[in-house]
Amino acid sequence: RERIREHGKADSRIRLIEMPHCGLAGVMRNEGIRQAKGEYCLFLDGDDFFEPEMLEHSLRKAREDDADICMFDARMYYEATKTYKKSNVILKTEYIPEQIPFEGKSFPYIFNIGTGCPWTKLIRKSLIDENYIEFMALPRFNDVYFVFLTLALAKRVTILQEVLVNYRQIPTSLQANNTKTPWDWYDSLKTLREKLLELGIYSEVETSFRNLAFGVSIYNLCSLKSGESFCQVYDRMKAEFFEEFDLADFREEECYSYNAQKYQIYQNMMKCTAGEYLFLEVQKLKQEKSYWVTRAKNAEKENKKYSLKKLAIRVAHKIRKQLG
Repeated sequence: RERIREHGKADSRIRLIEMPHCGLAGVMRNEGIRQAKGEYCLFLDGDDFFEPEMLEHSLRKAREDDADICMFDARMYYEATKTYKKSNVILKTEYIPEQIPFEGKSFPYIFNIGTGCPWTKLIRKSLIDENYIEFMALPRFNDVYFVFLTLALAKRVTILQEVLVNYRQIPTSLQANNTKTPWDWYDSLKTLREKLLELGIYSEVETSFRNLAFGVSIYNLCSLKSGESFCQVYDRMKAEFFEEFDLADFREEECYSYNAQKYQIYQNMMKCTAGEYLFLEVQKLKQEKSYWVTRAKNAEKENKKYSLKKLAIRVAHKIRKQLG
């Protein structure tokens, strides 16, 4: 806060808004929207860091295309190793259309071209205000409803294929501790679907939404760190979620390419109980372990043979030298 105050003294555009900490980023972001005076909004997380030209380049692109939303790219930064890694999910380049800008609800991959993170999207404030869009008051996934609803309602979405955000990966992040709130993703998707139905545009984005719900649900199931939470979520997904979100008979040809690896998990889920599914996963791990152990032993044998051969050659050379 002190650093922000110092910047504010030098630049009147920088204002510090203080409120009691409630542990809910969405509540604080909503207050930021209410007090913001600019043409566009951008919501940055305190544990990430950003390229110096982020605002300049994204705002320029938004104004060039008169866009309601300008999407841009990010990369992963691993705190433990201080290394960077390209992300293939934050902006999926294979889904970028030839015609830019494009209308949100008319684009078949509107909920799939990127993630629900708000920090890679510059959003026109009037789009937020005129549609009364707010972040949800959830510990996790507070941004899914906000981001995807703005994308669906945007008349003009543009894309800047440039990495402008560094997404810091640390073990204590909210995403890394999703076992504490295992159903936030469900609440956010349900609220989004209900709003799309209320606005009468769900039919236009249905395939995109179903792929979003499919990918988010299975990703969150597989990332749970507790066996008890896994079984609870697994059973409820089979009993209620897939039916509620029109996924009970989700066909492989409806599944977008970025979800392809999850489709096998879905097929196994539809056939197995939670216990049976976990047993199959254990069997797979055993087979993988056996495969790699065998490869390691074979490699060790080959190395020994190679080392003995090299030793024999060196000894032969030495004997020849001694014999003249």
